Amino acid sequence: MKQLLQFTLISLAAVLFINCSDDTDDNSQQQLRTVTDIDGNVYNTIVIGNQTWMLENLKVTTFKDGTPITQFTFAEHGNNWGSLNNQDAFYQYANTDDLNNAVDFDMPFEYYGAMYNHFAIESGKLAPEGWRIPSAQDFMELENYFATNGFSGNEATALKSTTGWFASSGNGTDAIGFNGLPNGYVSTPGTPTFAEGICTWATSDFNATNATRTAVQLFDQETILYSNNAIQIGAGVRCIKN
Repeated sequence: MKQLLQFTLISLAAVLFINCSDDTDDNSQQQLRTVTDIDGNVYNTIVIGNQTWMLENLKVTTFKDGTPITQFTFAEHGNNWGSLNNQDAFYQYANTDDLNNAVDFDMPFEYYGAMYNHFAIESGKLAPEGWRIPSAQDFMELENYFATNGFSGNEATALKSTTGWFASSGNGTDAIGFNGLPNGYVSTPGTPTFAEGICTWATSDFNATNATRTAVQLFDQETILYSNNAIQIGAGVRCIKN
């Protein structure tokens, strides 16, 4: 009888150990969930409420149909970055010179991800399969999640990275690891500007009547800014899952 009881207890312990191990594996897979773009760049992702977001800005330089996106340079393309006549899709990178010594390491050229012009954003071919450029409403849903989970009134601060910002703009708390970096934006002539000072994400909200796009910005306020900018301005992209 004792031997039978011991065997039963050992068997039960083994079952519990296997179940616990499976749960750990599931949790690990959830924590390590990633998505890969057509160039092979791997992005970490996170589930926030009913949404799944990338935790990094997009840096793909090839459309998902395999067409290369042209890298913009003044030497080759002049003032065509925001030209509505040529309608060329361009990307470039934010300024990573770190002139204000906001970080204590050398930033790689793609540290902030890529910055895209209007025609790249409007192509419908930037995001990996199953993902898309978020709408302003998507960001508002994200904002509402933060507001109802202890961050009301300082949603932008909770999204911003903890280092890398001008003192005047202020570092964030990066409350859940969203890591909003101050990528700046690209001015209408095509100059990357204000890196370390402001985070600018493009949305899919494009108004053809007045040629503006709604951008989401983290700046020197504790709340998220929604601004309607001329479509000639370039911005980063933070993708959301369909």
